[in-house]
Amino acid sequence: MAVILPVSTSSGVLASATPKVEDLTSLGTSSSNEEISTGLSAEAHKAELSESGNILSVTWSIQNTGSSGVDFNWPSGKSYMYSNPSHYSGVTITPSDQRSRYHPVMNGESECLCSGDTSLDFKERIEPGEQVAYWSMFSVPSDVDTITLEIPGFDPIEDIPIS
Repeated sequence: MAVILPVSTSSGVLASATPKVEDLTSLGTSSSNEEISTGLSAEAHKAELSESGNILSVTWSIQNTGSSGVDFNWPSGKSYMYSNPSHYSGVTITPSDQRSRYHPVMNGESECLCSGDTSLDFKERIEPGEQVAYWSMFSVPSDVDTITLEIPGFDPIEDIPIS
């Protein structure tokens, strides 16, 4: 099992081992757009570049507004050959110019640098009323200033500013 280390930025640490939803700013919300995500909502909290200016960490969350617990285990990506498809590798971003779609960075062991069952913060089951924070890391050009976050099962969250 790989260990995912935090990445440092000028304002602190990105992608910490246990992202929290308390005290996070909302940069946009999204409703379910598929049957599988009924009773859930998505929210973007932070999009922050690393000190080197090419790694973007995005903190996002899923809230269960329904009346029963939900296993949030479907947003795996099918575009790249991640070694563990249960990761949240299906979460993507598109810069405001909309010329490219970025998938989460893959480490040397072909694992997604995102929340998932090899990271310390993995929580798949979301109970009614609970909100769980996740994170994803992307390699982006340094001139990207806003993004659209796309989480499978939800409408896109647009115009998220990068700090």
